Order: sequence, then structure tokens, then C-alpha cells
Amino acid sequence: MPETKDLFVASEKLLEFSKRCFEKLGLPEEDAELTAQALIWTSLRGVDSHGVIRLKAYADRLRAGGVNPLSPSRVVKEGPTFALVDGGNGVGQVVSMRAMKLAVEKAEEAGIAVVGVRNSSHFGAAAFYPLMTTEGRGMIAFASTNAGPTMAPWFGNKQLLGNNPLCLTVPAHRFPPLVLDMATGAVAWGKIFNARAEGKKIPPGWALDKYGRPTDDPVAATDGGFIQPLGGYKGYGLCLMMDILCGVLTGSGFATSVTGLYRDQRRPQNIGHFFGALKIDCFMPVDEFCERVDELIALMKECPRIEGEERVYVPGEIEHETEQERKRTGIPVNSSLREELAALSQELGVELPFLECF
Repeated sequence: MPETKDLFVASEKLLEFSKRCFEKLGLPEEDAELTAQALIWTSLRGVDSHGVIRLKAYADRLRAGGVNPLSPSRVVKEGPTFALVDGGNGVGQVVSMRAMKLAVEKAEEAGIAVVGVRNSSHFGAAAFYPLMTTEGRGMIAFASTNAGPTMAPWFGNKQLLGNNPLCLTVPAHRFPPLVLDMATGAVAWGKIFNARAEGKKIPPGWALDKYGRPTDDPVAATDGGFIQPLGGYKGYGLCLMMDILCGVLTGSGFATSVTGLYRDQRRPQNIGHFFGALKIDCFMPVDEFCERVDELIALMKECPRIEGEERVYVPGEIEHETEQERKRTGIPVNSSLREELAALSQELGVELPFLECF
């Protein structure tokens, strides 16, 4: 049977479709725009595991009543350098953007600020929030979240921890911003679901099956299996600390008290987030800092390469280049995703605005 080719769809068309779906699901227009933007921006950057492929999962959870589409978040405690936000079981992207903006506003005044969030839901790709809010503002920014259990503790054989990611963004002058957006597991869970949907094997070291045995089968990994920690006990330790910042400290769920995106869609996820912003000119002029970052990046890129590799990359570089390329060529939509979007189009009564290839 011949392999079905991907469609390449203009990001503007996917954005409009996603926005209209979210409006049909009860989100106010501005919130629908933001949530759709977060998904499409992520797909543009090649992080397909957290992009438009998640639209159906968000739609299912909204329709089941597991997320409040009005996102009634509120500040429950604050000071000059901190705030605690209750997300009101709202849409993770909406709640998170409000919290990240609050951290940036406070950092503008105080030099540094952190904002914790409780009672939220899945927020997608962590990099979206610091990059969208700190461009041109001379700040280093941080974002993290916890998630439903997909990972066992080191030497453990039961899902107890989420694949809790962390992100740091750093501005530069001659180069794009440095963006470290990483899961604390060996891989994002969504990439294993991608492989399952595409009928592909997964690399060794990504996952264990439900018996705790290494597997390259994404079906075995997702059928009661779990992700391996990044770098063994080191990734496990990082994961645990992110759960403390996002869950324990904020009063949100942590470990097994967080509901996974694809599980019990009527039940609030009780996810926690943690955001931070640091004003660079508290330490040195922003231009001087960015020049020093440029120097560091250039040093990395001038490093002699190992055999078989053409370039040395820095964090966020591949995603930046993918974004530029996909703005020209479109976002790839495979047959499985195409079927999901077509079904969603019928269910919500939203026209699918892309039928042609580029």
C-alpha cells in the first residue's frame, strides 16, 4: 500500500481553523486566538508533538467539561516580586500567558519576579510564554509546568511523575534567542504518540513497556508503559524539582494527583506552572550582555565537528530555522492528523479551509 504523503498547509489557514474551533468550544474570541496561536506557533517551529496535533485532545477535554473555557484566573496572593495565581481550571495557554505577563510586568519594576500557578490545565510548549512576552525587553525568562504521570522514579516500575518540562530563554544580538525547552524525560510523550500514529519505531532509551523492559514499540510504550528519565537519575531529580516548584509550592496537584491530558477528560487536571523573569540591566547593560552571548554562541559554532556532522547547534536554533522554512512551505499534516481535523470540522461545524497542497 503506497504511503500517504503529508499535506503542507499554510499556518494562517491552520490558525484560522483552530481559532474557530476554540470559539465553537466556548472560548472568548481573544482567548481562542491566543490558544490557536500557541498551537500553530509550536507546529511552525517543528515541535509537532505539542502543536496542532493537540487540537483534538483540547477539544475533547473542553467538550467533556474538564476545562473551563472562560478561564476565570485570579491573583490570590502577591508582592512586588511574586504572585500566586489560581487558574480557575481554565485553558492552560490563556492562564499561562496572563501569568507570564504578570511576571514580566513585576520584573520591569523590581528587576526579578516569579509567578506560580495552581489549578490550571495543559499549557502546550513551554517556550511560547517567555519568548512571546520578553522580546525586546532585555530579560532572561523561565517557564515550567508539571503534568500527568508518565514516568517512573529512577529504579521504579510505576508511573508516578509527569514528564515535567522546563524552559529558559536568553536574548542575543547577531543570533536568534537561545531557547532551552526540554522535557525531563528522555523524550516528550507526544513524540511517542506521533510515532504510534505514523506506525514508526521509537529510538532505544526513550521508553519502557508496562513490565519495565526497554522497548522500541510505541504501542507497548503507550499501553501502560512509561518514559525513561533524561540521563537516568539526573532527569529524575530535575523532574522531581519541577514538580515541587509547579505543584507542591503552588498548592496545585503533584505526582499522581495531576490528571493526564488524555485521561478522564471530565476531571480537572489540577496542573501547576511556574514562571520567572530577570531584568538583565540589573547586572549589566543589555547590549553588553547580548554581545557576550553572541561571543559565546560564536564560540560554540566554531567548534570543530565530529565526523559525519556538518554543524554545531545551540538551543533553539533548529526550531528557529524550521519556523522560517515552514512559514514558506507550510506545516506538514499527515493522514492521521488530517482525519482528526476533518472529524473535528464536522463535529463542530467549522469549515476545513485547506484542501490543496502547496
